[in-house]
Amino acid sequence: MSESNKVLKKSKCDNVKGTSGAFQAPGPEVFENPGATSVLHENDFFVKTILDAMVNPVCYKDKNGVYLGVNEIFARQIAGLPEKEIVGSTLLEGALKVVEKFPERAFLEGESLLECVKEWERDDIELLKKGGKHTREYKGICADGVRRVFLVNKSTFSNEIGEVRGLITVLQDITDRDEVQRTLREKGKKYRFITEQTELIIYEFDFESNTGNLDGAVEEVTGYFAKDFQSIPPQVWMGYLHPEELDQVNENVTKIQKEGGKYRQEFRFRKKDGTYFYAEDRGVCLLDESGRPYKLLGIIKDVTERKLAHERIQKSEERYRSFIENFKGIAFQADENFVPNFLHGALEAITGYTEEEFMSRVQWKDVIDPKYLPLVIEEENKLRKIPGVFTVEMEYRIRDKRGETKWVHETCQKIPGRAGKPEIHQGVIYDITERKRAEETLAKVDAARKKEIHHRIKNNLQVISSLLDLQAENFSKHQVCKTPEVVEAFKESQDRVISIALIHEELHENGETDTLDFSPYLEKLVDTLFQTYRLGNTRITLKKELEKNILFDMDVAVPLGLIVNELVSNSLKHAFSGRDSGEIYIKLCRENNSEHVVGLCAENITQARRETGFILTISDNGTGISDNIDMENSDSLGLQLVNILVEQLEGEMEVKREKGTEFTIKISTAEKE
Repeated sequence: MSESNKVLKKSKCDNVKGTSGAFQAPGPEVFENPGATSVLHENDFFVKTILDAMVNPVCYKDKNGVYLGVNEIFARQIAGLPEKEIVGSTLLEGALKVVEKFPERAFLEGESLLECVKEWERDDIELLKKGGKHTREYKGICADGVRRVFLVNKSTFSNEIGEVRGLITVLQDITDRDEVQRTLREKGKKYRFITEQTELIIYEFDFESNTGNLDGAVEEVTGYFAKDFQSIPPQVWMGYLHPEELDQVNENVTKIQKEGGKYRQEFRFRKKDGTYFYAEDRGVCLLDESGRPYKLLGIIKDVTERKLAHERIQKSEERYRSFIENFKGIAFQADENFVPNFLHGALEAITGYTEEEFMSRVQWKDVIDPKYLPLVIEEENKLRKIPGVFTVEMEYRIRDKRGETKWVHETCQKIPGRAGKPEIHQGVIYDITERKRAEETLAKVDAARKKEIHHRIKNNLQVISSLLDLQAENFSKHQVCKTPEVVEAFKESQDRVISIALIHEELHENGETDTLDFSPYLEKLVDTLFQTYRLGNTRITLKKELEKNILFDMDVAVPLGLIVNELVSNSLKHAFSGRDSGEIYIKLCRENNSEHVVGLCAENITQARRETGFILTISDNGTGISDNIDMENSDSLGLQLVNILVEQLEGEMEVKREKGTEFTIKISTAEKE
């Protein structure tokens, strides 16, 4: 005799009757015996097995409202708690555990879950007092996060003398199912609710008679009437299965007969119209006292939509996998702190690291070249600050696992979070190393081309200077022109050409193409002027204060060089007439803008530096310019040229005539780096 039957004989069970059949309420001896948690009569086991195998949540309580048990779907989908945490608790105690674990379920459409539970518990107590059954609707967010509507069917069960011993509750998902609600009102029977209106097929197969029956939503699912499947033998039943799955089902049934217990399988079943639906078969194989199978009880559910959806997802995943496997870049998604949630694509080909390494010990910022990390952080901060959907693009260098340097282009987009969730960032990263190398090669070719252009311009200007020199010499030698001013004009023009030629010479020799280091150029220019204008025995000294690393482009360097040429040559020619010594002073520096920088935020300091002014001072201690000369309306071509060039640079010029002459010129320009 089995242990459970021994317990059954020893227990002092009450014969308990309910709306779904007669249950045997276990006596104290049953609960004291760890080998048996429930003892049921065979005629009740059919209904109980259905409740255990069905996909509908089921729970039952004692007369005090304490949970005695729940089925798997109730614990997992409704409560979200292990069965052991539910059993032994009241409805309110269980709700408190749910709210503690799922705070988002504390309120539904403005109503407190705990307040609703208190009302439901009062209903349960009232029902347990008077007995009977009760049906109501329940709306809520389940443990899997899905909002559902359930029809809750409660029924008390009593012993032989009519004493209420407990309460059974069955929940049916009726979300978007008006047809189910109408049918429930018409029929009002729990059995039909579980079968027909849930589109479940209930089956029973008896090994002794070798026949089986189908009941429930047979017509709705298959197109046949339930009577067509009454007392049919296995070969007829198997004839409805898809031929490709027949062998597998036979193998499963053989295994089930040997092992007994619960089982689950899927197969295709032929409908009356000749098409097939995907069936999910869940049931239990009952064994007798000798361990032989004697009956199969189960439920068949149409899962065609789920199966087809799964197949569509699989195909979509295959297409996505194929795309990612052939994607030459890296697709990524990151949280609000730019920590990647996933990195797919040519990750290992570009970085040398696998996705697992990035998800565990390596951070993306670890592979960024430190020189470019501030740039990346700056762009990330920009994404954070600007509201709404926003995209940034950046190019920077990384170091792969082998230490090799690569260039990448990243496009990153901010996606605002919905329903209070944090924002996310997603984008792509491409390896642009080859493109960068090509750009560098083109840049070198372009630089070489520009260098050659500067060289040719310098040579051409020197030719022009030589022609002017020859022409002036020809005038003097052959007395073609007896006016010395004409010869002097040729020499001045020659000096101006030389001042421009020196710029192109500097750019050619230093390898620069567009930017001139102005201070070394000034030194060469002034030295050339001193060699040109030799003043006999007059000792003219030159004092220079030239700040280093002042870089100008051609648009500034050429006019400023001409200004220096005019003012220095003017001093050399006129300032020291009748004197045996003198001094010329040249100073070039950045304007002190510290007062302007104070108070600026860090991100604006760089911009302020780029807008720094420059001061050029040229002075001599010679005889000085006469007060009668109007600097802005002078007859001197040189002074007219200086005024025009200062105006072209949008600068300011100040002239002082004390102890010689001092020219101070201020300009503002974008300083080159």
